[in-house]
Amino acid sequence: MNLLNDLITIKDGEKVGLVGLNDEFFSLYINKLFNNSENDILIVTPTLYEANLLNGTLSSYTNKNYLFPMDDFLTSESIAISPDLKITRLETLNKTLSKDKKIVITHLNGYLRYLAPKESYINSIITLKKGIEISRDELVKKIISSGYQKESIVTKTGEVGIRGFLIDIFPIEYEHPIRIEFFGDEIDSIRVFDEDTQKTIDEINNCRIFPNTEFIVDDYFENEYTNQKYLKKVRNNDVVSIYDYLNNPITV
Repeated sequence: MNLLNDLITIKDGEKVGLVGLNDEFFSLYINKLFNNSENDILIVTPTLYEANLLNGTLSSYTNKNYLFPMDDFLTSESIAISPDLKITRLETLNKTLSKDKKIVITHLNGYLRYLAPKESYINSIITLKKGIEISRDELVKKIISSGYQKESIVTKTGEVGIRGFLIDIFPIEYEHPIRIEFFGDEIDSIRVFDEDTQKTIDEINNCRIFPNTEFIVDDYFENEYTNQKYLKKVRNNDVVSIYDYLNNPITV
């Protein structure tokens, strides 16, 4: 493998054409390009299948690669869109917030997907801390605007339950849901609890609630049938792509 690595030459600032490479050798090339550059890398494949294959092969060389997948077979948005793909996209968007360099692999549908500007996405993240004062009603509005679905009992990612001065929510990137308890307008406690038994696992001092949707608007918006293809209209053309979430990326 070292011999193959030695055969790869990286030329900074030049456009390069690559032909005839299998996934293994291509991944080796990308890994060397990644190690020799200070920039992020964005890889765009024709299909989700190819993006998945490449992501798996690259994982043998680095743990800084992330997938941004869309369903290849949906010509328009629907409420039946894969929740697993959505969660993977959101987790990748969250990784782009880090200053560490990274590789994002997507395909044509993912590359063309409308997104809110990165600053709007960052502003939609809710940071809570024990002891701070915040209106419970305003917090509920922010959570609903962030794509969380109201349920009587919270059991899976993306759900929120409101019971008096208690807010149960299962945020993206958490292994278990959290329970926020208010005393007036003050957050009295934040607890992690088991979604099956509803019993407390741990008490924490703070938490971050990442959006459960890519349909990010700057004002309160509640509509369970929001379609990502309408984001451009709702945001008055103020939309970007996954490319704009990365640090001056090298595009392959």
